Amino acid sequence: MAARLNLVSASAGKRVGAWLIDKLPPAVLVGLGYGVGMAGLLGAAGSGTDEAVAAAAAGLFLWLGITSLLALAYGIWKWGWEARTGKTPGNVLLGLRTANEDGNAPGWAAIFIRGLIIAVGGLVPVVGAVIVVISNLWDANHQRQGWHDKVAKTLALDVNAGRDPLTTGGLYGHSTFTPAGGPAGAPQPSFVGAPAGGPGFGQSSQSPRFDDNAARSSGIISGIPGFSGPPAVSSPAGATADRSAVPADTSAAPANTAPAAPEVSESSPAGSAPMQAPSSHVDDEFANTRIRAAAPAPADPGSVQEPAGLNIRFDDGREVAIESSALIGRNPAAAAGEEVDQLIDFADLDRSVSKTHLELRVEGGIVWVNDRNSTNGSAVTGPDGVRQQLVPGAPVAAKSGATVEFGDRSFVIGQA
Repeated sequence: MAARLNLVSASAGKRVGAWLIDKLPPAVLVGLGYGVGMAGLLGAAGSGTDEAVAAAAAGLFLWLGITSLLALAYGIWKWGWEARTGKTPGNVLLGLRTANEDGNAPGWAAIFIRGLIIAVGGLVPVVGAVIVVISNLWDANHQRQGWHDKVAKTLALDVNAGRDPLTTGGLYGHSTFTPAGGPAGAPQPSFVGAPAGGPGFGQSSQSPRFDDNAARSSGIISGIPGFSGPPAVSSPAGATADRSAVPADTSAAPANTAPAAPEVSESSPAGSAPMQAPSSHVDDEFANTRIRAAAPAPADPGSVQEPAGLNIRFDDGREVAIESSALIGRNPAAAAGEEVDQLIDFADLDRSVSKTHLELRVEGGIVWVNDRNSTNGSAVTGPDGVRQQLVPGAPVAAKSGATVEFGDRSFVIGQA
């Protein structure tokens, strides 16, 4: 069975179901103590002696005290279990986990705050606590968090339908969750600024890619303005040429003749070359991602480098600086031979974002946005409110203040 890379928010029905299951043991304990004590008290009342009634009343309070202590012990045990593992009896039975906003164990304080807000909601008889539990239904951010989750900064995730972040390295996963490598003999990706043995923050190692477009045919996209394609590779003498790195039709090209320089559109970023996209959808296969090395220091010690590019702020509050080029998606990877500076993982819980959804390139204070043949499309809305739907392979200029929509998510471009 293929690994599930995506996270899935728990439905309101499962949330309230797990909460009711968690409430069942203490309710049964207290109900049992009350039932046993009341049975003794009614029996004593039938005997007609004051001594028997007094003894039965004392027995009732004793039973209620014992079962209440047991219910309290259960509550403390459940509190610690959920704080350390995200599990409760209801969560385990319905396949849910509670996590913090980084996808890790929520901690004692977060679970206490979460439970306290539900208890405050319970001051409204019958329905108050239930409304708090299912309040994610009114969350505009794809029903991710209820009121108690927003205050406690927690998430309720369905691990039967998606990945369990508590056992797979948090919100963005880790390298041990993904296979060790791609195609046989392929070089492994490297990341600028990453410590030995793992990717840096906001970057991911190569991982399996689900087929988002199994029913949609793919085609070669060529001559895209502003985006560089795979560099030419020279083979050593006697080596077999890699036919996958050249266009399919080479019959018209004379031997030992360099290809003609591509035409550059006036609306494209300066100094860029067209891109030869792979013959299949970029989300449907492994890709050998190569991160471009940092630019060398200027030759003239007195010269001043231009400040780094722009920031993008996602709708979940995450902010990332874009310096030159980046790929955005659930688990982005470049096309074969393509070089990018950043891979930005976006953990979309509702799976509206493709694995490699967008390409960004910064040129002169403008971000050129290119849809990488995504499943659910992309659009750019400028500061003037004009919205432009992106066509895969046709980059659009987005200035500071523009909003970029990708799938059901979005980010705003701002100054770094």
